[in-house]
Amino acid sequence: MGKKHVNPFVKSSFLYVFASGLGQIMVLLGVFLFTRLMSEKDYGRYVTYYSFVSVFAVLIGTNLFESLNNAYIDIKDDIIAFRKSVLVLSSIIALSVTVVTLMISVFILHRFSAFEVIMAAIHSYTFFVINYRMYSANMENDYKKKMLLLSLPNILQLAISLITVIVLPDISYEARIIGSVAGLGIIAVLSYIDIIKCPGKPVITKYWKYALKISVPSIFMSISYMIMQQCDNIMVTNYCGEEVTSAYSVVFYLGYAMIAVNAAVMPVRQAWLYRKLDKKDYTGIKTLQKWYLILFAFLATLVIMFGKLVLMFLPSSYRHSEYIPPFILSACMMVLYGMFTEVLLFHKKTGVLSVMVSVSAIINLILNAIFIPKFGAIAAGFTTVFAYFILFILNKIGADLCIKRLYSLLYSAAFIAWALLLAAVFYMTESHEVIRYIIYSAMLLIFAIIALVKRKTIKEMLGSK
Repeated sequence: MGKKHVNPFVKSSFLYVFASGLGQIMVLLGVFLFTRLMSEKDYGRYVTYYSFVSVFAVLIGTNLFESLNNAYIDIKDDIIAFRKSVLVLSSIIALSVTVVTLMISVFILHRFSAFEVIMAAIHSYTFFVINYRMYSANMENDYKKKMLLLSLPNILQLAISLITVIVLPDISYEARIIGSVAGLGIIAVLSYIDIIKCPGKPVITKYWKYALKISVPSIFMSISYMIMQQCDNIMVTNYCGEEVTSAYSVVFYLGYAMIAVNAAVMPVRQAWLYRKLDKKDYTGIKTLQKWYLILFAFLATLVIMFGKLVLMFLPSSYRHSEYIPPFILSACMMVLYGMFTEVLLFHKKTGVLSVMVSVSAIINLILNAIFIPKFGAIAAGFTTVFAYFILFILNKIGADLCIKRLYSLLYSAAFIAWALLLAAVFYMTESHEVIRYIIYSAMLLIFAIIALVKRKTIKEMLGSK
């Protein structure tokens, strides 16, 4: 009897989801702990700081990790030297961006303290280095390193932040920043050394030009992505106050659990798709889309079903369950438009993508400015959903211009309809717990029936075939 094999795509995806899940458990545990250890104001200040870090992270590394996926195809024979040289380039850029930002923010605008700017710069660059090493590990199918990079940073961030906040309770905001930077910094330093010690010249200008040609056009796109994802926290703070931002951002992590699973699997899926597109072999792509969306429809049902129960573990001031549906809808739209984004990235249409994301970000900013003052933080959740839907439409049009009907519109429409149904059920049964659980249980039963009916297909997908 022959040895049974597991589909490598499925195997790596499960391993990455497990590692990412472990990391997200640390994030959620951090939410439960820090909402008790920090005042609402300090917690809200940290959320706003973290939003700026997320945007700053794009500038400080110039998105140079975006060039790695293409380089592993175009420069595969000298990829080690490429990887080392481009990392050196990122260090030069990071130092330059930090100096300029420090001068503008502290000495001209007087908006942030020198402590906040320097820590944000280090924080952002650690994100970049970890991402850079993670992209490389993914293209090399280095499961062990990828799993460590998905879980260890969050574990260390939680552990060290917890110590610093307990030791320095009077300055919990600053203590949380120091702990987060230290936790990420340990992994970033080890990742940096791992790459820089490899053979190859530290400066290879032709590789710098190649990397910048791909990465620089994506900066505007990534900043727009970050603005769209993070502007809610910043604008809610501006219009509603830091205490409201605290509750808003805490509920966000329920939707982020789905985004984290997608982020863990996405590099594997992207590497598989790139190789398919490179060979012009389009078989199996629609099948992957169908089962991928079924999986995330199942996850969305689970998260929205038990979301209110999770919030019961938080202090009462954070239990704003009305935020749950828009965050679930946003996560679903991110999963959906991401599939079309990868097609455009493969064809190096970063300029086109930048325009599309910018349009969506501007729409989000305008709608936030109009509706947050009138309806509060809940409006920010739904304006983001609408902006993501616009981005999905634009990305689909762009992807179809590259390769017509690579993905099924019917599968996408069914996924959106399911997500909207989940949100509608939540609001209609918000005060009727038993009815809500019965309806969601019935919806979960549909997935069980699909799994039973299609068990042979699923078994083949999980196998070496």
